[in-house]
Amino acid sequence: MARFVLVHGAWHGGWCFRRLAEALEARGHEVATPDLPCEEVGLTPLDYARGLGPQPDAIMVGHSLGGLTIAHVEARARIYLAALPPLDDVYEECFVDGFGGFVRDDLDRSYWPDADTAAVRMYPDCSRERSDWAFAQLRRQARIHPVAGPFGPGDVVIATVRDAAVDPDWQLRTARAHGAQVLELDAGHSPFLTQPEELADVLNSLA
Repeated sequence: MARFVLVHGAWHGGWCFRRLAEALEARGHEVATPDLPCEEVGLTPLDYARGLGPQPDAIMVGHSLGGLTIAHVEARARIYLAALPPLDDVYEECFVDGFGGFVRDDLDRSYWPDADTAAVRMYPDCSRERSDWAFAQLRRQARIHPVAGPFGPGDVVIATVRDAAVDPDWQLRTARAHGAQVLELDAGHSPFLTQPEELADVLNSLA
């Protein structure tokens, strides 16, 4: 049995991992799904990591923007799922050309303006029912700038090869360039919504 801490990306919360957490628990693992303070302006990945605290016995799984946080958490192991690793220039290179559709509020926090836009741009591989369920729970995301940290040997990257947000080729190329272990998953950006059982099997194999 292992202990997993699942760290969400932009706009989301621990709720997004519900089905994945259930699948991991059914395989005998302990799972935590914390909420990051993504709506609070002026924080850094280091602040997010301090909020999580040291997790020396845990396997940290960071999805998307969550990758910027897990690098700074003391942990047994780190898994980057369709994630941004802690590299200074990560925003300049990581996204699929044309990804977007979110807007910003008067605090410069990004958010998705309507369910149709979120379905088409962020959840293109989800059923509309699943996309609408997720959209109803999305939060606003304050700007958060990368802080360089450890990434490479000893880390695992699960690259989502049908990703419409974080470029799959970039995921693979960056992981290999830094010496991380690479696994490919035939999924879009949010496999915890579309393929929780398959993703649980992959994580179980890494426990």
